[in-house]
Amino acid sequence: MNPTDYSQGDAFQAEKQTVFSSGWLPLCADGQLAKPGDFVALTVGGWSVFAVRDQAGVVRVLRNACRHQNMQVVGTPSGHCETLRCRFHGWTYDLQGRFVAAPPPVAPRDPQSPDLHLAPLVTTVASGLVFFSVTEPGDMPELGEEPPAYGGTVTMEIACNWKVCVEHLLADRAPSPDFTWAWPLLAIRRAGPVTIVEQVVPHTFLRTRLLTHVFGRAADDRQTAGTIKYACERLQAERVAGTPAADSPLVAEFHQRLTQG
Repeated sequence: MNPTDYSQGDAFQAEKQTVFSSGWLPLCADGQLAKPGDFVALTVGGWSVFAVRDQAGVVRVLRNACRHQNMQVVGTPSGHCETLRCRFHGWTYDLQGRFVAAPPPVAPRDPQSPDLHLAPLVTTVASGLVFFSVTEPGDMPELGEEPPAYGGTVTMEIACNWKVCVEHLLADRAPSPDFTWAWPLLAIRRAGPVTIVEQVVPHTFLRTRLLTHVFGRAADDRQTAGTIKYACERLQAERVAGTPAADSPLVAEFHQRLTQG
């Protein structure tokens, strides 16, 4: 890997079209959508999306882009709503993403057109997590045994490239019953009755969000997440300066898959 791969937007845009445009990407824990109307919105590898649970209990992932002028419909990271309303011009959608209404000055000519609905993405729920794909995906990654009951999620913002965060999570690790890496964004640790899922969210080329989903007990991993933040921001400076990642079988596999697209 070159220093520019960690510090410039061109590499991130290329990764959007390769790494993040095929296969399954994690969005959130299913437990974050506990009841109808709960939503979580993220930008994952350049794709602005959100997950919402509808009145029938079905979880959907939709593009976070109003069909009027492509502005964001969901403007907060998480919350609860009865309908989805674009704050810019008031186009309103139901919890399945179907167009409902718009103010007369900006109303569409044909309110029955299916082209007015929010764009759905392929969605599945597995191992307590919500996944989506922007294309027709292949098989789900192997995630190991089902986790115990959802206990909560800790969110951490890190000033680093997403690859640095993945490298840190994989360093000094090997596949085992207690550790699973699911390409490209998940690291799963198991300790007795507790499962910790580290979800890397590539927000921009110099900003990464780390979601720590805790299963089997209440989420109180803020200290651990803070340690990861400190380590990753230090490693980001090293990568920009040209210091390569530590030699590790999983890190080497990660780099190999990156070069393959």
